Amino acid sequence: MSCIVIPSNRLDSAKVKGLRAEADAVGLPVAVHERGLDLSRDLSPAEAGLCWLYSQIISARDLSRYSSGILNMHGGAIPEYRGASVLHWAIINGEEELGVTWHELVEAVDAGPIWVESRIPITPDATGADMRRAMLAEGLRLFPEAWARFRHREGTPRYPDLANGRVWRQRRPSDGSISQGWSERQVRDMVRALCPPWPPPFIETDQGRAFIESVELTPEPEDVPYVTSEGRTIFMRPRRNGVSS
Repeated sequence: MSCIVIPSNRLDSAKVKGLRAEADAVGLPVAVHERGLDLSRDLSPAEAGLCWLYSQIISARDLSRYSSGILNMHGGAIPEYRGASVLHWAIINGEEELGVTWHELVEAVDAGPIWVESRIPITPDATGADMRRAMLAEGLRLFPEAWARFRHREGTPRYPDLANGRVWRQRRPSDGSISQGWSERQVRDMVRALCPPWPPPFIETDQGRAFIESVELTPEPEDVPYVTSEGRTIFMRPRRNGVSS
């Protein structure tokens, strides 16, 4: 390994801080990729790159500097779930499986050849945090095979038909709004997808915006009643201090 590149928009995250500390401990150079810019021309040369849940765009110019390409781990099925926040979108959309895909980066978003892929079940009560842990574990399990096939060009990769999918955008806090007239399943999927540490789901009430922690069948005084499209009353439990006018 010649160096590690970390994204400038994640410098304060615990994950990136930990990675940087480990690299420093073994004397491995660390470069910061400034958002919107190309990688530094001073990076140590390398034949191939490895990308793991990277949060910034890698330009076509930077892709071309690696003669054997860059292998990327994407936590979504391709082409159905290209783009950002796909773990959350999949849960919110009621999917029963989450894709885990090792593919080669190209200029178009999540459009390159797929070297190894699998699916893991999204169980009815799994939260976004649960599925993220499962996705990371599956990505690590698949990595040795993916890296070997990518580096040695073993077998024929799958080229996704992009016409049969879409690119999802990065979720915004406002996307957590729960509207009236949803089914109970839709409400529960939204709430379990947007568990901590992500911005919470919310519903507008007469007292202001209530940020929701869970969905219950037996109410407590602060709960927000909600009538589902099936005509059933459920109760949204706000996070502590979770109502904002």
